[in-house]
Amino acid sequence: MCRESEKQTLLQFKKDLEDPTNGLSSWEVEDDCCKWEGVVCDNFTGHVLGLNLRNSYSYGKINPCLQKLKHLKYLDLSGNDFTNIPFPPVIASMTQLQYINLSNAGFVGTIPHQLGNLSSLRSLSLRSSMNVENLQWLAGLSRLEHLDLSGVNLVKVPNWLQVINNLPFLVELRLAGCQLDHFPPFLSAINFTSLAVLDLSGNQFGSLIPGWIFSLGSLVYLDLSSCNLIGPIPKGSWNLTSLETLDVSYNDLNSSLPNSLFSTTNSLVYLSLKQCGFQVGCIALVVLRCSS
Repeated sequence: MCRESEKQTLLQFKKDLEDPTNGLSSWEVEDDCCKWEGVVCDNFTGHVLGLNLRNSYSYGKINPCLQKLKHLKYLDLSGNDFTNIPFPPVIASMTQLQYINLSNAGFVGTIPHQLGNLSSLRSLSLRSSMNVENLQWLAGLSRLEHLDLSGVNLVKVPNWLQVINNLPFLVELRLAGCQLDHFPPFLSAINFTSLAVLDLSGNQFGSLIPGWIFSLGSLVYLDLSSCNLIGPIPKGSWNLTSLETLDVSYNDLNSSLPNSLFSTTNSLVYLSLKQCGFQVGCIALVVLRCSS
């Protein structure tokens, strides 16, 4: 059974939500809140560990009572309709959180720098149309493994790469459509060497593909589509030995397709060069390899 105090906190939280599809109807029927839709409890202590309300079609406001859930580690409110509501400040005060997903939930305004106090955070997804003044607060999230800020306006953050380079455990980085217009100066050393997913699509760099990308030996997925990339793909040794997906479509890569693309990786299963400007005249190319 869940703790009575935490059950009352959840009911207080629900009072500020609108639930037009009755997705949270079990919160009124079941006596044990550990059996409620989207609630995850510790099997031994009964403490609430997670709230997974993804796509529950809820809207309303986020009650600050959430901070009473001292054992909550997982919070997913993505895909709901909190349209035109500022980022809930209570979330930035819940230092025990390890997983936050507020993507496509309708929050507006500025992402608070207080998120940098959540030192236990492993995954942060804020895909939205919000903005940030800077990303210095990421320095407090040294354990971060997954970061998705797609759609967030980063036009005021010229040093985005230098800041993210201080996240050594990063496995997934998604900055699609963030209004980035340039790659910062060359980095002498790349610290996020465990990076497996990199999505920079939909930005307007207007430059060559930086060579540091091709040194990421753990990279499995790379999306640089619609980035206004120009000129040839850098020559030299590629270290993309784990790469399975590469999308450089809708750029102006005025060069030939480098042989090193195929000589350095045996794992490539998807390659998109649609309207990429390669001299081979390709429109689209998909490479599929199936093991016997």
